Amino acid sequence: MDRGSLLQSRYEIEDEVGRGSFGVVYRARDQLTGETVAIKVLLPWASRDAELRHRLKREAELAGRLHSRHAVRTQGLADDGEHAFVVMEFLDGHELAQFVAGGPLAPNQVEPIARQALEVLGEAHAMGVVHRDIKPHNLFICRGPEGGLLVKVFDFGIAKIVGGSSGGVMETTKLTVSGGVLGTPAYMSPEQCRGDELTPASDLYSLGIVLYEALTGHVPFDDPSPVRMMIMHLEQPVPPLPQPVAATPLGRAILRALEKEPERRFRTAAEFVAALDAREVPLAAAAPAAVPPALGDRDQQRMPTVTAGTNVADPRLRHPWKWALAAAVIAAIAIVIVAVIAWPA
Repeated sequence: MDRGSLLQSRYEIEDEVGRGSFGVVYRARDQLTGETVAIKVLLPWASRDAELRHRLKREAELAGRLHSRHAVRTQGLADDGEHAFVVMEFLDGHELAQFVAGGPLAPNQVEPIARQALEVLGEAHAMGVVHRDIKPHNLFICRGPEGGLLVKVFDFGIAKIVGGSSGGVMETTKLTVSGGVLGTPAYMSPEQCRGDELTPASDLYSLGIVLYEALTGHVPFDDPSPVRMMIMHLEQPVPPLPQPVAATPLGRAILRALEKEPERRFRTAAEFVAALDAREVPLAAAAPAAVPPALGDRDQQRMPTVTAGTNVADPRLRHPWKWALAAAVIAAIAIVIVAVIAWPA
Protein backbone atom coordinates (compact mmCIF):
# COMPACT_ATOMS: atom_id res chain seq x y z
CA MET A 1 0.00 0.00 0.00
CA ASP A 2 1.55 3.30 -1.11
CA ARG A 3 2.18 6.36 1.02
CA GLY A 4 -0.80 8.70 0.72
CA SER A 5 -3.29 5.91 0.00
CA LEU A 6 -6.67 6.25 1.68
CA LEU A 7 -8.57 3.48 3.42
CA GLN A 8 -12.31 4.05 3.68
CA SER A 9 -11.68 7.65 2.56
CA ARG A 10 -10.53 8.31 6.13
CA TYR A 11 -7.17 6.76 7.01
CA GLU A 12 -4.19 8.19 5.10
CA ILE A 13 -1.23 5.81 4.95
CA GLU A 14 2.01 7.47 6.07
CA ASP A 15 4.53 4.66 6.39
CA GLU A 16 4.98 0.90 6.80
CA VAL A 17 6.16 0.11 10.32
CA GLY A 18 5.98 -3.67 10.47
CA ARG A 19 5.36 -6.79 8.41
CA GLY A 20 4.45 -10.31 9.51
CA SER A 21 3.40 -13.64 8.06
CA PHE A 22 -0.18 -12.56 7.36
CA GLY A 23 -0.29 -8.79 7.39
CA VAL A 24 1.38 -5.40 7.30
CA VAL A 25 1.18 -2.67 9.93
CA TYR A 26 1.10 0.95 8.75
CA ARG A 27 1.27 4.25 10.54
CA ALA A 28 -1.66 6.32 9.32
CA ARG A 29 -3.43 9.60 9.98
CA ASP A 30 -7.10 9.55 10.87
CA GLN A 31 -8.37 12.48 8.79
CA LEU A 32 -11.53 12.67 10.88
CA THR A 33 -9.81 13.12 14.26
CA GLY A 34 -6.26 14.05 13.27
CA GLU A 35 -4.96 11.19 15.42
CA THR A 36 -2.01 9.00 14.44
CA VAL A 37 -3.11 5.35 14.39
CA ALA A 38 -1.71 1.95 13.51
CA ILE A 39 -3.51 -0.10 10.87
CA LYS A 40 -2.98 -3.84 10.50
CA VAL A 41 -3.93 -4.89 6.97
CA LEU A 42 -4.05 -8.50 5.84
CA LEU A 43 -1.75 -9.30 2.94
CA PRO A 44 -3.55 -9.79 -0.42
CA TRP A 45 -3.42 -13.60 -0.28
CA ALA A 46 -4.60 -13.54 3.35
CA SER A 47 -7.47 -11.19 2.52
CA ARG A 48 -8.82 -13.88 0.19
CA ASP A 49 -8.80 -16.43 3.01
CA ALA A 50 -12.11 -16.46 4.89
CA GLU A 51 -10.54 -18.07 7.93
CA LEU A 52 -7.88 -15.38 8.25
CA ARG A 53 -10.52 -12.68 7.93
CA HIS A 54 -12.40 -14.43 10.72
CA ARG A 55 -9.26 -14.45 12.87
CA LEU A 56 -8.65 -10.74 12.31
CA LYS A 57 -12.25 -10.06 13.37
CA ARG A 58 -11.72 -12.27 16.41
CA GLU A 59 -8.57 -10.34 17.37
CA ALA A 60 -10.39 -7.01 17.20
CA GLU A 61 -13.35 -8.31 19.21
CA LEU A 62 -11.15 -9.75 21.93
CA ALA A 63 -8.94 -6.66 22.14
CA GLY A 64 -12.09 -4.61 22.68
CA ARG A 65 -12.97 -6.73 25.72
CA LEU A 66 -9.60 -6.36 27.44
CA HIS A 67 -9.40 -3.34 29.71
CA SER A 68 -5.81 -3.63 30.93
CA ARG A 69 -3.57 -0.77 29.81
CA HIS A 70 -1.14 -3.52 28.76
CA ALA A 71 -3.46 -4.66 25.98
CA VAL A 72 -3.35 -2.79 22.67
CA ARG A 73 -6.35 -0.48 22.34
CA THR A 74 -8.34 -1.32 19.20
CA GLN A 75 -10.55 1.31 17.58
CA GLY A 76 -12.37 -0.83 15.08
CA LEU A 77 -12.40 -3.40 12.30
CA ALA A 78 -13.20 -2.75 8.66
CA ASP A 79 -13.60 -4.96 5.62
CA ASP A 80 -14.33 -3.21 2.34
CA GLY A 81 -14.18 -6.38 0.28
CA GLU A 82 -10.68 -5.63 -0.99
CA HIS A 83 -8.91 -4.96 2.32
CA ALA A 84 -9.53 -6.39 5.76
CA PHE A 85 -7.91 -4.29 8.46
CA VAL A 86 -8.03 -3.34 12.11
CA VAL A 87 -7.35 0.17 13.45
CA MET A 88 -5.31 0.31 16.66
CA GLU A 89 -3.56 2.82 18.87
CA PHE A 90 -0.14 3.79 17.53
CA LEU A 91 2.72 2.89 19.85
CA ASP A 92 6.20 4.40 19.71
CA GLY A 93 8.70 1.82 20.88
CA HIS A 94 10.19 -1.57 20.04
CA GLU A 95 9.41 -5.25 20.36
CA LEU A 96 11.10 -6.95 23.30
CA ALA A 97 12.90 -9.10 20.71
CA GLN A 98 14.87 -6.05 19.58
CA PHE A 99 16.02 -5.31 23.13
CA VAL A 100 17.02 -8.92 23.77
CA ALA A 101 18.98 -9.02 20.50
CA GLY A 102 21.32 -6.45 22.07
CA GLY A 103 22.23 -8.79 24.93
CA PRO A 104 20.86 -9.92 28.30
CA LEU A 105 18.77 -7.49 30.33
CA ALA A 106 19.29 -6.78 34.02
CA PRO A 107 16.91 -8.42 36.51
CA ASN A 108 15.53 -5.00 37.49
CA GLN A 109 14.59 -4.49 33.83
CA VAL A 110 13.07 -7.95 33.39
CA GLU A 111 10.86 -8.00 36.49
CA PRO A 112 8.67 -5.02 35.47
CA ILE A 113 8.20 -6.65 32.06
CA ALA A 114 7.03 -9.83 33.79
CA ARG A 115 4.60 -8.02 36.09
CA GLN A 116 3.00 -5.98 33.33
CA ALA A 117 2.64 -8.94 30.98
CA LEU A 118 1.10 -10.97 33.80
CA GLU A 119 -1.50 -8.26 34.42
CA VAL A 120 -3.04 -8.55 30.97
CA LEU A 121 -2.59 -12.33 30.83
CA GLY A 122 -4.47 -12.59 34.11
CA GLU A 123 -7.37 -10.60 32.67
CA ALA A 124 -7.43 -12.70 29.50
CA HIS A 125 -7.28 -15.98 31.41
CA ALA A 126 -10.18 -14.86 33.59
CA MET A 127 -12.16 -14.43 30.36
CA GLY A 128 -11.36 -18.00 29.31
CA VAL A 129 -8.70 -16.98 26.76
CA VAL A 130 -5.25 -18.53 26.35
CA HIS A 131 -2.94 -16.42 24.18
CA ARG A 132 -1.02 -19.44 22.78
CA ASP A 133 1.83 -17.44 21.26
CA ILE A 134 3.61 -15.43 23.96
CA LYS A 135 7.06 -14.53 22.63
CA PRO A 136 9.37 -11.48 22.50
CA HIS A 137 7.88 -10.38 19.16
CA ASN A 138 4.46 -10.11 20.83
CA LEU A 139 5.64 -7.97 23.75
CA PHE A 140 6.08 -4.31 22.83
CA ILE A 141 8.06 -1.93 25.02
CA CYS A 142 7.20 1.76 24.93
CA ARG A 143 7.02 4.78 27.21
CA GLY A 144 3.97 5.20 29.40
CA PRO A 145 2.18 8.49 30.09
CA GLU A 146 4.30 9.01 33.21
CA GLY A 147 7.51 8.38 31.30
CA GLY A 148 8.16 4.90 32.68
CA LEU A 149 8.41 1.59 30.82
CA LEU A 150 5.10 0.31 29.48
CA VAL A 151 4.59 -3.22 28.15
CA LYS A 152 1.89 -4.01 25.59
CA VAL A 153 0.99 -7.59 24.70
CA PHE A 154 0.11 -8.09 21.03
CA ASP A 155 -1.86 -10.60 19.00
CA PHE A 156 -4.57 -11.79 21.34
CA GLY A 157 -7.08 -13.74 19.34
CA ILE A 158 -4.95 -14.19 16.24
CA ALA A 159 -2.15 -16.32 17.68
CA LYS A 160 -3.72 -19.58 16.46
CA ILE A 161 -3.67 -18.71 12.75
CA VAL A 162 -2.41 -21.58 10.61
CA GLY A 163 -1.78 -22.13 6.92
CA GLY A 164 -5.10 -21.17 5.32
CA SER A 165 -4.76 -20.98 1.56
CA SER A 166 -0.99 -20.63 1.70
CA GLY A 167 -0.16 -23.51 4.04
CA GLY A 168 3.46 -24.13 4.83
CA VAL A 169 5.98 -23.51 7.54
CA MET A 170 7.98 -20.36 8.18
CA GLU A 171 11.73 -20.35 7.46
CA THR A 172 12.78 -20.00 11.09
CA THR A 173 11.86 -22.19 14.03
CA LYS A 174 11.21 -19.03 16.07
CA LEU A 175 8.13 -18.34 13.92
CA THR A 176 4.74 -20.02 13.99
CA VAL A 177 4.69 -23.50 12.48
CA SER A 178 1.63 -25.08 10.93
CA GLY A 179 0.94 -28.73 10.37
CA GLY A 180 -0.99 -29.87 13.46
CA VAL A 181 0.87 -27.99 16.21
CA LEU A 182 0.10 -24.32 16.77
CA GLY A 183 2.55 -21.89 18.32
CA THR A 184 6.19 -20.86 18.15
CA PRO A 185 8.46 -23.83 18.96
CA ALA A 186 11.08 -21.90 20.96
CA TYR A 187 8.34 -20.72 23.35
CA MET A 188 5.82 -23.57 23.32
CA SER A 189 4.80 -25.42 26.47
CA PRO A 190 5.20 -29.21 26.60
CA GLU A 191 1.43 -29.70 26.43
CA GLN A 192 1.27 -27.37 23.44
CA CYS A 193 3.93 -29.51 21.74
CA ARG A 194 1.71 -32.54 22.33
CA GLY A 195 -1.36 -30.79 20.93
CA ASP A 196 -3.21 -31.06 24.25
CA GLU A 197 -5.93 -28.73 25.47
CA LEU A 198 -4.27 -25.64 26.94
CA THR A 199 -4.72 -23.92 30.29
CA PRO A 200 -3.32 -20.61 31.60
CA ALA A 201 -0.27 -22.59 32.74
CA SER A 202 0.74 -22.89 29.08
CA ASP A 203 0.95 -19.11 28.64
CA LEU A 204 2.86 -18.84 31.91
CA TYR A 205 5.39 -21.39 30.64
CA SER A 206 5.81 -19.38 27.43
CA LEU A 207 6.28 -16.20 29.45
CA GLY A 208 8.85 -18.04 31.55
CA ILE A 209 10.81 -18.82 28.36
CA VAL A 210 10.63 -15.14 27.34
CA LEU A 211 11.91 -14.00 30.74
CA TYR A 212 14.66 -16.64 30.74
CA GLU A 213 15.79 -15.38 27.33
CA ALA A 214 15.67 -11.77 28.48
CA LEU A 215 17.95 -12.58 31.44
CA THR A 216 20.42 -14.80 29.59
CA GLY A 217 20.29 -13.63 25.97
CA HIS A 218 19.19 -17.06 24.70
CA VAL A 219 16.24 -19.45 24.98
CA PRO A 220 16.74 -22.56 27.14
CA PHE A 221 15.97 -24.91 24.26
CA ASP A 222 17.23 -24.19 20.77
CA ASP A 223 17.66 -26.29 17.65
CA PRO A 224 17.37 -25.67 13.87
CA SER A 225 14.69 -28.37 13.75
CA PRO A 226 11.29 -27.36 15.18
CA VAL A 227 10.52 -31.02 15.88
CA ARG A 228 13.70 -31.52 17.90
CA MET A 229 12.99 -28.28 19.72
CA MET A 230 9.55 -29.52 20.73
CA ILE A 231 11.09 -32.76 21.98
CA MET A 232 13.49 -30.69 24.11
CA HIS A 233 10.52 -28.93 25.73
CA LEU A 234 9.01 -32.32 26.46
CA GLU A 235 12.06 -34.12 27.81
CA GLN A 236 15.12 -32.02 28.58
CA PRO A 237 15.64 -30.21 31.90
CA VAL A 238 15.87 -26.43 31.83
CA PRO A 239 19.51 -25.26 31.95
CA PRO A 240 20.10 -23.42 35.25
CA LEU A 241 19.90 -19.67 35.38
CA PRO A 242 23.14 -17.89 36.26
CA GLN A 243 23.83 -16.88 39.83
CA PRO A 244 22.94 -14.76 41.64
CA VAL A 245 19.63 -14.31 39.78
CA ALA A 246 18.75 -18.01 40.15
CA ALA A 247 18.37 -17.55 43.91
CA THR A 248 16.16 -14.46 43.67
CA PRO A 249 12.33 -14.50 43.69
CA LEU A 250 12.46 -13.65 39.97
CA GLY A 251 14.78 -16.56 39.15
CA ARG A 252 12.83 -19.04 41.26
CA ALA A 253 9.52 -17.92 39.74
CA ILE A 254 10.85 -18.35 36.19
CA LEU A 255 12.11 -21.86 36.89
CA ARG A 256 8.79 -22.87 38.47
CA ALA A 257 6.95 -21.51 35.44
CA LEU A 258 9.14 -23.82 33.31
CA GLU A 259 8.18 -27.06 35.06
CA LYS A 260 7.25 -29.78 32.56
CA GLU A 261 3.96 -30.67 34.24
CA PRO A 262 1.31 -27.89 34.28
CA GLU A 263 0.22 -28.75 37.83
CA ARG A 264 3.74 -28.01 39.09
CA ARG A 265 3.67 -24.50 37.62
CA PHE A 266 1.55 -21.54 38.65
CA ARG A 267 -2.16 -22.00 38.06
CA THR A 268 -2.80 -18.29 37.53
CA ALA A 269 -0.96 -15.11 36.64
CA ALA A 270 -1.72 -13.90 40.18
CA GLU A 271 0.26 -16.84 41.60
CA PHE A 272 3.20 -15.91 39.37
CA VAL A 273 3.04 -12.34 40.74
CA ALA A 274 2.87 -13.69 44.29
CA ALA A 275 6.08 -15.62 43.67
CA LEU A 276 7.75 -12.46 42.36
CA ASP A 277 6.72 -10.86 45.66
CA ALA A 278 8.53 -13.72 47.48
CA ARG A 279 5.23 -15.06 48.81
CA GLU A 280 4.76 -18.81 49.14
CA VAL A 281 2.64 -20.39 46.41
CA PRO A 282 1.64 -24.02 47.13
CA LEU A 283 1.51 -26.58 44.38
CA ALA A 284 -1.85 -27.34 42.84
CA ALA A 285 -3.67 -30.33 44.28
CA ALA A 286 -4.61 -31.42 40.76
CA ALA A 287 -4.13 -30.33 37.18
CA PRO A 288 -6.13 -27.18 36.29
CA ALA A 289 -9.21 -27.50 34.15
CA ALA A 290 -8.80 -26.69 30.48
CA VAL A 291 -9.80 -23.19 29.42
CA PRO A 292 -12.51 -23.20 26.73
CA PRO A 293 -11.59 -21.89 23.26
CA ALA A 294 -11.72 -18.11 22.95
CA LEU A 295 -14.74 -16.52 21.27
CA GLY A 296 -16.06 -19.75 19.77
CA ASP A 297 -12.81 -20.73 18.06
CA ARG A 298 -13.53 -23.36 15.44
CA ASP A 299 -10.23 -25.07 14.86
CA GLN A 300 -9.02 -26.82 17.98
CA GLN A 301 -6.45 -29.34 16.79
CA ARG A 302 -4.66 -32.20 18.47
CA MET A 303 -1.48 -34.06 17.72
CA PRO A 304 -0.04 -37.24 19.27
CA THR A 305 2.89 -36.78 21.61
CA VAL A 306 6.19 -35.83 19.98
CA THR A 307 9.03 -37.62 21.74
CA ALA A 308 12.58 -38.83 21.35
CA GLY A 309 13.81 -42.33 20.58
CA THR A 310 12.97 -45.19 22.92
CA ASN A 311 14.83 -48.20 24.28
CA VAL A 312 13.73 -51.67 25.36
CA ALA A 313 13.20 -50.51 28.95
CA ASP A 314 11.19 -47.46 27.94
CA PRO A 315 7.66 -47.59 29.50
CA ARG A 316 6.33 -45.83 26.41
CA LEU A 317 6.56 -49.17 24.61
CA ARG A 318 3.44 -50.20 26.50
CA HIS A 319 1.45 -48.37 23.79
CA PRO A 320 3.52 -48.87 20.61
CA TRP A 321 0.73 -47.78 18.26
CA LYS A 322 0.75 -44.28 19.81
CA TRP A 323 4.43 -43.84 19.18
CA ALA A 324 4.15 -45.17 15.64
CA LEU A 325 1.47 -42.57 14.97
CA ALA A 326 3.61 -39.87 16.58
CA ALA A 327 6.55 -40.85 14.38
CA ALA A 328 4.34 -40.57 11.30
CA VAL A 329 3.22 -37.07 12.34
CA ILE A 330 6.82 -35.98 12.94
CA ALA A 331 7.81 -37.29 9.52
CA ALA A 332 4.92 -35.41 7.91
CA ILE A 333 5.95 -32.15 9.59
CA ALA A 334 9.54 -32.67 8.45
CA ILE A 335 8.40 -33.25 4.86
CA VAL A 336 6.35 -30.02 4.92
CA ILE A 337 9.34 -28.09 6.31
CA VAL A 338 11.68 -29.41 3.61
CA ALA A 339 9.12 -28.81 0.86
CA VAL A 340 8.45 -25.20 1.85
CA ILE A 341 12.12 -24.31 2.27
CA ALA A 342 12.93 -25.87 -1.11
CA TRP A 343 9.98 -24.22 -2.87
CA PRO A 344 11.21 -21.61 -5.35
CA ALA A 345 10.63 -17.95 -4.34
